[in-house]
Amino acid sequence: MLTRLSISNYLLIESLELDWQNGLTAITGETGSGKSILIGALELAMGGRADGGLLRDPGKRCVIELELDVRALSLKDWFEANEVPFAPATILRRQLDPGGRSRAFVNDTPVRLEQLRELGLRLVHVHSQHHTLLLNDERFQLSLVDELAHHSAEVMGLRDSYVSWKRCEKELMDLREEEAQARSEYDYLKFQQDELEQAALKEGEQEAIEQALHQAEHAGERAEAFATIAAGTGDESGALSALNKVRAAISRAVGVDSGLASLLARINSTAIELKDIGDEAARLADAVETDPSSAERMRERLDLLLRLQQKHRVRSSNDLLAVLGVLQQRTSSIGSLGHRIAETERIESEAARAYEEKAKVISRARTKAVKPLANKVESILQELGMPHAVFQFEHRIGEPGPLGIDRIRAMFSANKDRAPAPLDKVASGGELGRVMLALISLAVGSRDLPTVIFDEIDTGVSGEVADRVGTLLGAMGKERQVIAITHLPQIASKANQQLQVTKDSEGDRVRTSISMLTGEERIAAIARMLSGRKTTAAALQNAKDLLSAK
Repeated sequence: MLTRLSISNYLLIESLELDWQNGLTAITGETGSGKSILIGALELAMGGRADGGLLRDPGKRCVIELELDVRALSLKDWFEANEVPFAPATILRRQLDPGGRSRAFVNDTPVRLEQLRELGLRLVHVHSQHHTLLLNDERFQLSLVDELAHHSAEVMGLRDSYVSWKRCEKELMDLREEEAQARSEYDYLKFQQDELEQAALKEGEQEAIEQALHQAEHAGERAEAFATIAAGTGDESGALSALNKVRAAISRAVGVDSGLASLLARINSTAIELKDIGDEAARLADAVETDPSSAERMRERLDLLLRLQQKHRVRSSNDLLAVLGVLQQRTSSIGSLGHRIAETERIESEAARAYEEKAKVISRARTKAVKPLANKVESILQELGMPHAVFQFEHRIGEPGPLGIDRIRAMFSANKDRAPAPLDKVASGGELGRVMLALISLAVGSRDLPTVIFDEIDTGVSGEVADRVGTLLGAMGKERQVIAITHLPQIASKANQQLQVTKDSEGDRVRTSISMLTGEERIAAIARMLSGRKTTAAALQNAKDLLSAK
């Protein structure tokens, strides 16, 4: 339960420290005094959205701190999962800095806002006026039925199944669309692939052809050069013949002069080299290709390669091989789409079947739950001053969705001569508030929430009905902590304690303050709620009677 609320520098509040008690606490005050500021502060401390302009003094930090007694709650799993130290007196703190930065803490440990919200939802339920308007939403009605019937966990699992099914369904749709597009371009891609495969491309082929073609186009020049070399080094009239004569002359004189021996050795080496040069030139001359048809074939091959390169906008035969690889991979992928589609169809069918089985189980449970739940709501409505109230849940099967296949619509009638009709069509503001109160009173019991806060749940009621609303809130307060912002003395008088909100002006500064009322202060406050600013003796006596009758 909530034990302490501390607020500093928030809207009309400079500084506030409140201790809270168990049971029913009524928060009263004139319209515009700032009662709902408390609700805003509580929601901020539990991870609510921080809009601009919340700082009373823009140059100072705003701090809102809640202290809660969590000893009786099973929350250690949350603290362990979120690596936050557990404390029986847990403190939630929200800081808003002047620069716009927002920080959140649990037991002085920094946490993310979503963590703070998750913990806050397990500690406090805040019901404000806009929640009553949500009652007209069919999805909200369905979520209430699930919560009251303890189906919420199963519905979360169903939602996960729905998401998985729809993800598979989308993947299947994308694959089929891809296949339709791929089939339209498959023939063209396969034609290009076949054309490149028929070209029998080889790595480095273009450079080799260009070099060979260059040599073939100059075959005559090459043959002539080789012939000249062969003739110039030949035995008969070439350099080798002359060298042989020199060798013979020197050989005769080697015995006379030893210095000629080294010269003869060098001449012999030169002769051998010339002989080798001549033989190599003759061999290369024989290898020169002079067939014009061979050069023409090379030109045709090179033209083919260049044409394919231009077609595919690449610069070499190696690039063409890369293009061929991409085409082969693409056509193979298209060919395998059928297998991928078949496998995805199988997975999608299993996901749809798993969702359908869960949806049917939950639908049967909802069908079983709606009648008893409607009866409980109807019974509470009768206690709240609607003796002829009829409340029903119209239940039908609809299209699959994240919440299942069920469609729930609340049907209501406050008068015995009128058939039940959709809640949003026939319920007045006061009736709608009482329906919501009945549902919330059941919901908080099912969730065992330690603290419930009602922000003007009494809108549109008065007199005896207000007294009955107060009695219900008082009964709820015996089981958990209930905080109610109210304008009605009948409800305020049922509270175990009453807080008074006032707004004061000091020059151009407006300030909201809150104080706990005791004894005569509380009698006077309720008397003012009964008679207005001028408190009469009758109002004072009536206030005493209300307080003594709770």
